[in-house]
Amino acid sequence: MGYLIISHIELLILHGCYLVKFFYNFLRMNKNQIKNNYKERINFLDSKFQELNSYEIENLVEHSMCTNVTIDFDSIILWAKKVKDEFNTEISEIPLDKLQSWNVSKKNISHSSGKFFEILGLRVGSDAGREISGGWDQPIVKEYNFDGGVLGLIRTYIDELPHYLVQARFEPGNYGPIQISPTLQATFSNLNQEHGGRKPHYHEFFNDYKDTSNYLFNAWLSEDGGKFYKKRNRGLVKQVPYEDTYLVDDNFKWISLYQIKRLMNEDALINPHLARLIFL
Repeated sequence: MGYLIISHIELLILHGCYLVKFFYNFLRMNKNQIKNNYKERINFLDSKFQELNSYEIENLVEHSMCTNVTIDFDSIILWAKKVKDEFNTEISEIPLDKLQSWNVSKKNISHSSGKFFEILGLRVGSDAGREISGGWDQPIVKEYNFDGGVLGLIRTYIDELPHYLVQARFEPGNYGPIQISPTLQATFSNLNQEHGGRKPHYHEFFNDYKDTSNYLFNAWLSEDGGKFYKKRNRGLVKQVPYEDTYLVDDNFKWISLYQIKRLMNEDALINPHLARLIFL
């Protein structure tokens, strides 16, 4: 009887080892299949569109297939849900005259430091060519120094396949209130630590943004002129060696461009800054 029990235990162990080996081989085959499919498409387009550079060819392929070998689409949805479920910061509306460090006057609403942003009143004339023929009055947000900040997206190769580093990010006005955002989304006031806190994660990768040769995409992006006064952000996509990157915490994930596009079908999950960057 003892011999039979040992045999059954050994059988279970062998069976378990077989399953582990099977799934390992399956994942390896799946990864290799993705890599082969990716290379085949690259080679095909490269032979047909010789006027395009290598990044432009890669970008076309990235829009047509998923290149992620670290996490599948359903797991990304579960990850975003987990971050949302664990978020417990309270947000409440308070009267404007109760705001700490903010001054409310007849002229504007502004921060006591004179930085960050202010809210002004505008009067628009009757010849604006818009829906209201007689013009209108409205409040508008004016960013300190006009230039809002940096929208930075890190791109790297994992197993020779392109991946992008995104974050599940909280903003007080978000519908969610968590949305998947670029690697770095920060105003220059935050980057300069005007608030007295720490610098945003991954800021060091984008300190050289004035040197456009280091970037796949690097340009000023205008923001919504109906809400912001002459505001713009620096849109950046930077290729970084994988060995130079790191993950701060579970709020950051490597995902593919194709997955970002699919996530845009989910209600209010991809924030508008990331949506613009992947199509630029």
